[in-house]
Amino acid sequence: MNVKALNGYGRLSEMVDRHPTDLSFHSEGNALVYLIHGVTGTPVEMRYLARGLARRGGDVYATTLPGHCTSLRDLVRTNEQQWCEHVCKQLAYARERYEHVYVAGLSAGALLALEASTRVALDGVGVLSPTFFYDGWNMPRRGDAILSLVLKLVPECLQNLVFHVDGPPYGVKDSMIQAHIRASYTPASVFQEWVSLWWKGRRNGVVGNGSSPSSAATKGYPLFPLRTLREIDRLMSRVRSRLENVSAPTVILQAANDDMTGPRNAQFVYDKIASAEKQIVLLDDCYHVITVDRQRQDVVNHLHEFFKLSTPASEAIEIAS
Repeated sequence: MNVKALNGYGRLSEMVDRHPTDLSFHSEGNALVYLIHGVTGTPVEMRYLARGLARRGGDVYATTLPGHCTSLRDLVRTNEQQWCEHVCKQLAYARERYEHVYVAGLSAGALLALEASTRVALDGVGVLSPTFFYDGWNMPRRGDAILSLVLKLVPECLQNLVFHVDGPPYGVKDSMIQAHIRASYTPASVFQEWVSLWWKGRRNGVVGNGSSPSSAATKGYPLFPLRTLREIDRLMSRVRSRLENVSAPTVILQAANDDMTGPRNAQFVYDKIASAEKQIVLLDDCYHVITVDRQRQDVVNHLHEFFKLSTPASEAIEIAS
């Protein structure tokens, strides 16, 4: 099967709210798999998954969430409702143009995928490393309670100046990937991001205008502003209250040894959703960012098989060798 990276080609080239960093693959199929990266991440963390699924049939689109792939100043201007509206708008566009539409999201992107399934008719949902509880082995004990307390104590007007710096193992078990991330997230780069967030915001009287792409397009952001963590917390609360409305076929993939959000998260989703067809897959040789870690090919395989099963046999997506 001839799989082409899109450059102004096909239905996906006219995707609503398309961003230059979005990834698209076209294979002239009647199905679309829509991928959502994690908050502070980039579509690059979905690239391997996107290519793998496209080679097996169907079109694939990996979106860029609002506020991402530019600067932290742009990130702190956005909120979880804008992320959700963006996803739902693009999925509605896809729903009008494809016979079958599937969605898969990573971490907080998994929550956006679950939320979207209650607002747009979807044929299947992939929930990758869902984030409802920060209970992974590399998180502080009672991390959820600590975050809740900090959110109450720090005024919202100052929450963009308080941040959490991501540290080893950066959600990945693969040592080579860890080394690459460590080289990108140097103390100097973290300090530079923070200074840019603070100084330019003060000088211009605004947080940012999103006009200048940066290394964030490939590396993501090396830190989580407290304001962004607040938005993720709000997303958790809303999606948690709506899980019983999720009825699409759903597969949940999570690392058994997740460093950020443990398997309790996968079980929580499984127990709460109303889907008649649902399953949990625990991976045994990776950490939180399962789309780039050692078992990324297993993620491709499991999603492909589940989404194929969610399609009537007479209309199954063709599998390319």
